[in-house]
Amino acid sequence: MKDRLIQIAQEAGAFFRQDELTDVVSKKGHANYVTNIDCKVQAFLEEKLLQLLPGSAFIGEEKENQALTDAPTWIVDPLDGTTNMIHDYRLSAVSIALCRDRKPVTGLIWQPFTKELFYAEAGGGAFLNGRPIHVSATPFDTALVAVGTAPYYEELEDASMKLAGAFLHRCADIRRSGSAAMDLAYLACGRHDIYFELRLKPWDYAAGSLIVQEAGGEIQMPLEGGKMDYDLSAAILAANPLCMQKALELFRSNIL
Repeated sequence: MKDRLIQIAQEAGAFFRQDELTDVVSKKGHANYVTNIDCKVQAFLEEKLLQLLPGSAFIGEEKENQALTDAPTWIVDPLDGTTNMIHDYRLSAVSIALCRDRKPVTGLIWQPFTKELFYAEAGGGAFLNGRPIHVSATPFDTALVAVGTAPYYEELEDASMKLAGAFLHRCADIRRSGSAAMDLAYLACGRHDIYFELRLKPWDYAAGSLIVQEAGGEIQMPLEGGKMDYDLSAAILAANPLCMQKALELFRSNIL
């Protein structure tokens, strides 16, 4: 199934071309867009993934969804980084997780512009283009911090900027990519050391969370008691083990 899953993701990424972009619609909320590419890729993935695993369920960004159950369920973001796509910023990804018993057992992130495939299976390690990856051993004071600014949620703007400033003051620097999936993938392979965003949907973090954990990193929902719940829209904090405790302390001191 792994080889076919990778093939499906790569076929989906073939739609990520500027000449395919013909329609941009603003959804409810500031700067929350959906394009014809989001819809086309999701329809393609829903068809192919349900064929790949008969009897499975499908949760995707561009549809009304049922609650996550213990049944095998695909959690998919067809185009993570839609605003990047609109601006031809070339930092967008296909994100696919397969969950069993409400936890991801397979995670895949495909970045078609750089041809980077991040992949993990529970208990099997994490890989970038077939090579094992691991989170960094960078300490907190020199950490590079990826931040999400929650642009769809105006009520979180000030808190997001305050928290980003707190990390900028304590760590080496901050980065904002516009793709939660890629931020988690970059953390898993050591390009970032810490990542946070104050509200993400399950399709934003499901695949990336498994890849981070299988690469030796830590991830939690700091405002929900810490434990991951893949049915929630929630704040996410991820880090390498050397940074997590101080990152968590700084997060809580600036939010709670």
